[in-house]
Amino acid sequence: MSTQPFRLASGGLIERDKPLRFTFNGTRYQGYAGDTLAAALLANGVHLVGRSFKYHRARGIVGSGAEEPNALVQLGSGARTEPNLRATQIELHDGLAAHSQNCWPSVAFDIGSLNNLASRLLPAGFYYKTFMWPPSWWPDYERCIRAAAGMGRSPLAPDPDHYAHHHVHCDVLVAGAGAAGLAAALAAARSGARVILADENFAFGGSLLAERVDIDEKPAGEWIRATMAELEQCPAVTLLARSTVFGYFDHNLLGIAQHVARQAPQALHLPRQRLWKVRAKQVVLATGAIERPLVFADNDLPGIMLASAARTYVNRYAVRAGTTAVVFTNNDGAYSAALDLHHAGIKVTVVDARETGISTLAKRTRERGIEIIHGHVVTRAHGARRVGAAAIARWRAGSAGAVTRTIACDLLCYSGGYSPVVHLHTQAHGKLRYDETIAAFLPDTAVQAVRSAGAANGAFTLDACLTEGYGAGTAAAQAAGLSVSTARPSHKIIEENQSVTMPLWDIASTATRYAKRFVDFQNDVTSADIALAAREGYGAIEHLKRYTTLGMGTDQGKLSNINGIAILSGILNAQIPATGMTTFRPPYTAVTFGTIAGTEIGADFDPLRLTPLHAWHEQAGAHFINAALWKRAQMYPRAEESALDCVNREARAVRHGAGIVDVSTLGKIELQGRDAAEFLDRVYANAWKNLPVGKARYGIMLREDGMVFDDGT
Repeated sequence: MSTQPFRLASGGLIERDKPLRFTFNGTRYQGYAGDTLAAALLANGVHLVGRSFKYHRARGIVGSGAEEPNALVQLGSGARTEPNLRATQIELHDGLAAHSQNCWPSVAFDIGSLNNLASRLLPAGFYYKTFMWPPSWWPDYERCIRAAAGMGRSPLAPDPDHYAHHHVHCDVLVAGAGAAGLAAALAAARSGARVILADENFAFGGSLLAERVDIDEKPAGEWIRATMAELEQCPAVTLLARSTVFGYFDHNLLGIAQHVARQAPQALHLPRQRLWKVRAKQVVLATGAIERPLVFADNDLPGIMLASAARTYVNRYAVRAGTTAVVFTNNDGAYSAALDLHHAGIKVTVVDARETGISTLAKRTRERGIEIIHGHVVTRAHGARRVGAAAIARWRAGSAGAVTRTIACDLLCYSGGYSPVVHLHTQAHGKLRYDETIAAFLPDTAVQAVRSAGAANGAFTLDACLTEGYGAGTAAAQAAGLSVSTARPSHKIIEENQSVTMPLWDIASTATRYAKRFVDFQNDVTSADIALAAREGYGAIEHLKRYTTLGMGTDQGKLSNINGIAILSGILNAQIPATGMTTFRPPYTAVTFGTIAGTEIGADFDPLRLTPLHAWHEQAGAHFINAALWKRAQMYPRAEESALDCVNREARAVRHGAGIVDVSTLGKIELQGRDAAEFLDRVYANAWKNLPVGKARYGIMLREDGMVFDDGT
């Protein structure tokens, strides 16, 4: 078993007295309770974790949560194997076994990487052109497509686990348990409201778990523990960890997928997952924001990750993702990451695309002896299976000059600003507006009883998140009919003033003209693909999405959407709001079929409906078939009689004698009103106005060409 060379000697929220053993691609490693699989892999120096879908390029860990596009693994084996799970969200447990997917024969040596050499023959939309001619080759094309399609392997054996559904009502549902979500839940709970607080993480606290900040001159962790202790004492509060609010439907119905037994596979009496169907009077969305990557040449190498992710691994998991880092940014958020990486003993250089840094964060960074290079951008990352250096150049008038310096590094962190997580807001039919200050879309008008708070609403400082959270929780409880105090707790928080985000969408230079600049990492969509789609007439954002597969991977465009929209807007010389946003459909993250089906499987999949004559049919020896939800008699076979002989015998009996048919299984439509007969005359070919009350008549419907379309009685 290997050591953990990149694990810090102290710090983090892991339980060092609880070591855990796991395997990845057949190699044994060690981690700790409180780790995710991604954190444990980085602690062991494992950066190459997967291959991209189209070009099979080497890919590493980019994020630390649901936004992760690369670190998709196959978990477990046999009937319990599960594909396409994000290593960043898999809670480590003893004996865990994970494998890379979308690679053969191994992630280190993948034959599919030959696609990368032929990438100029495989641009966006190549399949629409390549597989059209000659038509006789289609069967061969289809076999190749089917062999290459798909990610991961579905289990072939029946699922041995069971799943559950839970229907519940509440006054206030809070989605997200970061600073804003905890504050909202606390404010609503103090009113006596029935509150459900759901978070996809296995620990409450959100980004506070990855920050070195103080609230009331105490570490933020103490505020989290005090808040959770108060919420746990409230009998009307339900706390759901490992639970993703994945869909927002009409009439304030929300779906929550709760992972119950993934971390305890030995607890066979528990459902593997539980689907909560929650009808909430009011909803508070405190789902946070996702940091955006920056687009430059070869920006997909292992060892390149979001600045917030590198900060999370250092502060929460006590893991250094490298020893020498370049932090590339267009906003002040990355300076906090630079300071924390520096504090963890990593040599850091900051490359800031903006000309000057006037914030206190930039000043404090410089005071720590960290080099800051203003007015420059990273134009290209160098390396093979891991980043080894970053080439930087001056950035003026929206373009990069010649390379002025190449900085050696084994960790390249980027921060292109933050995109509020607006998926649930839009699923609830809410509208969005584009904010130039943060270069992102924000929740605007709401249609249902919902409000957003914190980073999900564009508030990126801790004080603003707490303030908005308390306000949203109070307002939600009031709207639900509870009596609440409008006084908001005040907290002493030392904030660093931050400047605006400078839009920086696509960093092209003459030196990297033919290099790939990736926008969508999972589907290998580059900025050149977007330009090609625009030239070929796919200028509508939804058309672009389908032509290039931008944002159609398992991450649902969490990292790629805004960059892709902005690049297309630049090509079309249009404003980003005019270009628009693609549709965020549920689920927010993948939900298994087992969770959706619940207990309605096998014989319980459909309710059983029997006709009034069912008992007589059974006595007559009927053979039944399923007609929708009904059991319908198909034939009455006699001993040693074939099905064809049985049908012929029954047909002769009806033709030479008489027959009876049980039509209880057919649909019923009730028509009421004085024009009911006139309506039937216009639907059927024969007359109905002269039909006496209490009588029945057979009718036929015709198509426009006079052929029989349907019949009825």
